[in-house]
Amino acid sequence: MYDHIVSIRFDSYEFILVYADFLDNKTAEFPHKHPFSEIYYSLEAPIQIKIKNEIIRLGKHEMLIINKHIEHCVLFDPNRNSPYFVLIWDLLPVTTQLYRGPEGAREWDDLKQATEKIETRQFIHSEIPFDGYKILSVIEDEWNHKQLAWNSSVVFKMYDFLVKALRHTVKIRVTDQSLAGTLNLGIAASKYLHAHFAEPVTLEDVAKHLNYSSRHVNRAYMEIFHTSIMRNLNLIRIEYAKRYLCYTDYSIDKISEIIGFSCSGTLYKLFKKYEGITISQFRDIKRKSAGAGETQPVAEVIAK
Repeated sequence: MYDHIVSIRFDSYEFILVYADFLDNKTAEFPHKHPFSEIYYSLEAPIQIKIKNEIIRLGKHEMLIINKHIEHCVLFDPNRNSPYFVLIWDLLPVTTQLYRGPEGAREWDDLKQATEKIETRQFIHSEIPFDGYKILSVIEDEWNHKQLAWNSSVVFKMYDFLVKALRHTVKIRVTDQSLAGTLNLGIAASKYLHAHFAEPVTLEDVAKHLNYSSRHVNRAYMEIFHTSIMRNLNLIRIEYAKRYLCYTDYSIDKISEIIGFSCSGTLYKLFKKYEGITISQFRDIKRKSAGAGETQPVAEVIAK
């Protein structure tokens, strides 16, 4: 199937796909070893694999992970068709790049810990059935249909197979607990605004929370939303004000206080600026269309 050497380069390590294929034990295989790790995964009937002087029997959906430089071969059996999947691969550390990749900061440490367990034992036979056939069916579908970006999709799914295989076979305590990449300051600032809009928020408050300068945070925010933090904060407050105006009989003073404005005059002014009509006009229009006197509990107003 895949007889080209390709790789996926992350920020701190690289996955190298050396070879992958669906085979069966009707093909004679000579004892061999190579500077790469290898996975054998039995798809149906049992297959037998000789490692040095030991013979391992893989039942249906059982898996064998073999370390580098370990001599092995699948035993030839012309009387039985036993399909299996083989994956030859490697994981290598790389020099840190300018931007972080999609992996977490400690992901390579965890993968290295897993592969070291294989190195220590030379090979690991997992007799607990592994559902890797689900990933393989997706790989086969990508291969057969060859739609947009199918090449990279196949390689990433091969990597996915490897990761799931290591999870299934090698048990470690994962140290990688943080999200990957560089913090998206624009989104982080936006989340802060939504969580604290009812408070007297300033740009400096947002910057202090994110531990960056005000200028840097505002610039990052504008790159995504094409407007300033404080303008969007006002727009968020106006949206909540509109819900209170539609579904409650609260006074403008009370609504202003609830949504974080220091006085009702600010709400009056900004509402007219952004909505193009006055608060009274808005409330009249909405209530006439929805039915006079129709109100809802405050909890429902906020939830909408």
